[in-house]
Amino acid sequence: MTTPIPATREDVKRLSVYKQGLHERPPATNPAELKRIIERIGLLQLDSISVVARSHYLVMLARAGLYDPAELDHLLDSGFLFETWAHAMCQLPSAHYPWYQAYIQQKRLKESGWQIDRLDIDMKPIIEHVFEAIRENGPMSSKEFESERRGEGGWWNWKPTKVALEYLFDYGELMVSHRVKFQRYYDLPERVLTRHDFRLDKSIDDFRRWTIENGLRHIGIATANQVADYYRQPKRAAAAILADMLEAGEALPVAVADWDAQAYIHREDLPLLEQIQAGAHEPRQTLFLSPFDNLFWDRGRDEMLWDFFYRIEVYTPKAKRVYGYYVMPILHGCELIGRIDPKVDRKKKRLILNNLHLERGIKLNGALYRGLIGAIEEFMAFHGCESFELLKCNRAPLARRLNKALG
Repeated sequence: MTTPIPATREDVKRLSVYKQGLHERPPATNPAELKRIIERIGLLQLDSISVVARSHYLVMLARAGLYDPAELDHLLDSGFLFETWAHAMCQLPSAHYPWYQAYIQQKRLKESGWQIDRLDIDMKPIIEHVFEAIRENGPMSSKEFESERRGEGGWWNWKPTKVALEYLFDYGELMVSHRVKFQRYYDLPERVLTRHDFRLDKSIDDFRRWTIENGLRHIGIATANQVADYYRQPKRAAAAILADMLEAGEALPVAVADWDAQAYIHREDLPLLEQIQAGAHEPRQTLFLSPFDNLFWDRGRDEMLWDFFYRIEVYTPKAKRVYGYYVMPILHGCELIGRIDPKVDRKKKRLILNNLHLERGIKLNGALYRGLIGAIEEFMAFHGCESFELLKCNRAPLARRLNKALG
């Protein structure tokens, strides 16, 4: 067996930040650069919470800097992106669709329609009606179907036509053609994919291999379980595929200091790791990361790598929240140093930080002050805010500095 490559946690952090495109900004923020960023990280997770800009816009902001969100929307409308269940509900390059089509085909064969089985009505005519309406009329959203909710026991209490749309989407009978103010419009796959000329010839084994190989590339250095989580694949399958890649020399073993579990790196990333270990690619940015940012999807990895305990407190009862509602980690260089709980008052064009909390042991210095002020100014500009308010901060000198610079 190949001797494991030694690496420190610092090496792994810097490689992860580099692979995720968080080490430096691109030279421009045009659509071509936005495409390159998505191809670099593989997928954008979607979420409907809008206390600030929605998550996928924030993921792009951290990597691209100030850009026009309409240009990101257009990547879906124009067919460069498609939507499917991946890590969660995500947008991916449409070039990846053939692999996901194999996954969808397997779901059709092996999974029951649990979404509709939970309803106490006959969904078959509703599903047929929804499908035929879209086939005849073109893209339609759920609000264009007149249907009432039946009782309180439905799937997330959606109206039956919404359940029918999601069922047809989940099993590949419909795709998302575009969105209007985040509202999905569904259409037939052959019409959504009409701009693409690719062969739908992938198997489920091709799909599994593809997700693990690409997951490893997007992360940098990771354990089998961490690689599996990137595209939400079975852990056992990930371990077997990585073992095959190891035997073929496509993946290399890494011994990370203080980690008990076996770690891996893609062979093609070895020169990059060596450059980082020699001192290259040092990240110097201060960024606010979406709660759903790709960098720290795996919560166990967050603690193994950064000693950073993070939970999305949106789903925590208010009385039990520790840091706030929409808590965004702060990345400073290659360290997760704290968190903010932001809110945008859109009428007053005001950015409110309900809380700014730095981790224990983080020292205040000029670089950190400048980084945080710059990150806040960028966040304000992106959201069209003209004023700033800091309600709570666990470091009094930092609060004074921010209020003087921004308040």
